[in-house]
Amino acid sequence: MGKTATAFKDIGKACSDLLTKDYKVGKNTVEVKTKTSNGVTFTPIATKSDSGVTGSLAAKYAFPAVTAEATLHTSGVVSSTIESAALAKGLVVTLDCESAKGKGALLASGKATAEYKQELFACKASYDYYKGAASAAVSTVLSGLVFGGSADYSVAKSSLSSYAAAGQYAQSDFTVAGKLSENLGKSDGQVYECTYIHKISPAMQVGTELKKASKKDTVDLAFGCIYKMDKDTTVKGKVDANGIVSCSYKQVISPITTMTLAATVDTGKLTESSKHKVGFQLNVTP
Repeated sequence: MGKTATAFKDIGKACSDLLTKDYKVGKNTVEVKTKTSNGVTFTPIATKSDSGVTGSLAAKYAFPAVTAEATLHTSGVVSSTIESAALAKGLVVTLDCESAKGKGALLASGKATAEYKQELFACKASYDYYKGAASAAVSTVLSGLVFGGSADYSVAKSSLSSYAAAGQYAQSDFTVAGKLSENLGKSDGQVYECTYIHKISPAMQVGTELKKASKKDTVDLAFGCIYKMDKDTTVKGKVDANGIVSCSYKQVISPITTMTLAATVDTGKLTESSKHKVGFQLNVTP
């Protein structure tokens, strides 16, 4: 591990996934993915939450050199993506757009992204014409240490909107990552993050995340673990500095069906049922 460049957005991702994935609470989601005989993949998603029912229907098709996907949301918004990796080795170009809702303009977003990756170097740049937002990120690897930086620039305001720098060291059984970032539109100042994930055994991993904003006195802390009971069953649990205890249970019901149950409990307000949440997700992929 650590001998090839990791994309900047993926630095610290292993620990982030351990502490965030499979904890969707306060909503119930059903996703069904099917593929027709001519290669079109349809993905309807329905979500029930306290605010009502929302959903989307996505259609995806891979042409010889281009993959295209269009998604219709129940909000009336239509989004589409066109992606091509055929222009050059290691280069992926993506065009994304989203229709405007209740606005005079035809589109609310129109973004072009170019991502280039080689063994020791990775970079990504994008520009959204309608939002006037540009971003760039770069990362490289040296002796097992991956490090890089990113920046977001507002063309409309002619100013930098955010920036970040991060590094990661990975071995076969553990990964340590650190990040410094600042959103210039917020008053938190610079934010320092550190994550650590340890593979205790092939079935169990633990992870810890520390986060401190320079203009805040408090420190955010989260600790969690994942345990694979067998090839079809995975359980996860975590606790944070706010006293929120979360757990999830993921079960492969059949070769095409996976069910995930999640719950969070506010240990500081055990008598207030509104502070505790549960969630259900069902994924069907024939």
